[in-house]
Amino acid sequence: MRSRNIQADILDCLSDYKVHTFQSIADAVECSYSSVKRHIQALSYRFNIESFRGGIDRGGVRLIPDESIKTNYLKEDELQLIMSKLESLQDSSPNIKKFVKSIAPLIEKRRNIL
Repeated sequence: MRSRNIQADILDCLSDYKVHTFQSIADAVECSYSSVKRHIQALSYRFNIESFRGGIDRGGVRLIPDESIKTNYLKEDELQLIMSKLESLQDSSPNIKKFVKSIAPLIEKRRNIL
């Protein structure tokens, strides 16, 4: 089996964002434990993968979900409405203001595309 297929199978195992042991992934992908470790190390350069040590049933690896904001399903006026409502909160915290500032470039980028 090619490494590209093994890596795709490993990503498929990790796509549920749960903690898996290296051995359980090796069993699912049908390759050796050391191959799984090597491929996960290679994948960690491109994907946000966390691996940790521990005693029996405490160590493992998991894929960390991407926390980027996806707005492609919202219309421009809906994004504007969300921004205006968040900005109008009386007790808006610095975190809310930071979130609103992170959405603004997305709206501008969409305007330039359309």
